[in-house]
Amino acid sequence: MSFTTVDDINAYLPDGSNAASPAVEADSVNVAKIQLSVERVIRGYLARILSTATMAAWDEPVNTPDIIREVAAMLEAAQLFFDQVAASSLDLDDRHIAQVLYDRAMLILNDIISGQIIVPNVIVDTPETMSLENFFPIDDTDRAFTLTQPL
Repeated sequence: MSFTTVDDINAYLPDGSNAASPAVEADSVNVAKIQLSVERVIRGYLARILSTATMAAWDEPVNTPDIIREVAAMLEAAQLFFDQVAASSLDLDDRHIAQVLYDRAMLILNDIISGQIIVPNVIVDTPETMSLENFFPIDDTDRAFTLTQPL
């Protein structure tokens, strides 16, 4: 079970034609644990607006909405690239390719949560906003506790 295919991930990885970026290629072995981790992160982020049943239907890449596949592919590529580069170098720039991919993916996730990006064919559940009246007694009506209740 994964949101992405290896091809989705490889689309975001540099091919090594840039001298500053080593060639990194995803395969089913080196991304298996990363895919599981990214899936957990995405489900955790979206759990506040999407039902569990909706996300459970995303059991393979063809059933996953394209925007979610894009986010997952960016996060997986970022982690794989970071892992590969960190194995050979301890000096990583703050605007490293892995960080740029991560930032882009998280921005898209936050835009989905805020409603700026719509996930097609998905019903978004928004919780009702609560006011202070939900937490403090405001009168002597038939509540579990009231302002005039003796302590």
